[in-house]
Amino acid sequence: MPTSSMTRRLRTSANVASTLTLSCVVLGSLTNSLSVRADDAASVSHHAAKFGDSGNDRVSVQKIAVEDSTDQLAEQAIAELGLDNSNVIQQVSATSPMNSLSTKDALAPLMDAQGTAGNPKDHRSSPPIADHPLGWALGFARAHADHIRQHVSDYSCKLIKRERIDGELQTPQIMDVAVRVAQTNQTGDVSPMSVFLQYQSPRTLRDRRVLYIEGENEGKARVRKGGGALSYLVLSIDPHGRQAKEQSNYPITDIGFDKIMNRLIGLIEFDMETDPTGNNTEVTYFRKARVMGRPATHIQIVHPSKEGGVTFHRANAFIDDELHVPIRLEVYDWPTAEGDAPELKEEYTYADLKLNVGLADAAFASTRLKGKLKGPVGLTKTDLKVSPNAVAKD
Repeated sequence: MPTSSMTRRLRTSANVASTLTLSCVVLGSLTNSLSVRADDAASVSHHAAKFGDSGNDRVSVQKIAVEDSTDQLAEQAIAELGLDNSNVIQQVSATSPMNSLSTKDALAPLMDAQGTAGNPKDHRSSPPIADHPLGWALGFARAHADHIRQHVSDYSCKLIKRERIDGELQTPQIMDVAVRVAQTNQTGDVSPMSVFLQYQSPRTLRDRRVLYIEGENEGKARVRKGGGALSYLVLSIDPHGRQAKEQSNYPITDIGFDKIMNRLIGLIEFDMETDPTGNNTEVTYFRKARVMGRPATHIQIVHPSKEGGVTFHRANAFIDDELHVPIRLEVYDWPTAEGDAPELKEEYTYADLKLNVGLADAAFASTRLKGKLKGPVGLTKTDLKVSPNAVAKD
């Protein structure tokens, strides 16, 4: 456990739980730069001493919980990804953020020597970073938001998602995801934000496909039902409607790394202006964490009590130190009884994450909702050159 000297106290808005999960959004159940590739390592084989800065570093190891899974397909997929391995997450001891504001420190790879970041022309009246307990987190978020806006145009990944719906923890959902950020080229042509998903598990959702293109189809997502009976049916679903919310906490319109960072910045700034004392929040920064072999910075936020209307007990965010995007997010509720463990509310993990791969228009063609899916979910322009018939024409 980190000591008090390693822990900063801060006051976090009641909406932080929602913010931490916005980049992991998928549509819910219906009726019932250069290409950067993340390592495929299923587990961490390095000994803790390889990560430590001294012989006194401590190692905390945990695994992604799958004990509640009742779906054999989901269990098999999680095992194949290595997410049930006890070493999927590994980190050395906590560090004080006040001693880590340096470009040479892995804890703040995008921040300047003063720990400041963001738009230098932004003169809003946020308190100076050094004078507020939320300051370091604000600088960290601003730096990464700027990086994402400037350098991330698209990505593909495998998303492993668990959510608690109406008090019941759902079976893990595993899906392949392709996202292209809204862009304007040199001639002024606009490519809208586009999303394509294909579910791999659980069995009741297998081969569900979801296509959403901002501004098209009257703002509705096109959904191939998947699963068992009538799996071929394609329907148009309101992302904010009842059907879309049955087994997902957030609409597909909120997907994207840029949106999670922008929302987080807004909440932190609000708290810095309205709650300067921060009486019910503790934050700890962990250097050199690893998630499925990826180097990451782990930020842990804890609300000891429910005072002030906070909505979660503990939240963990793991930000990739090389890709500079979230790769794992967790939110926990308070224990139901004294001595019990915190109750998992939401959990998201990105595997096989690839940034700026050059997703093709064909990756978001409506024909991909019909018949057998051809080519990878994250279909790139290079894939089309190799296999020009990967997508049928409308």
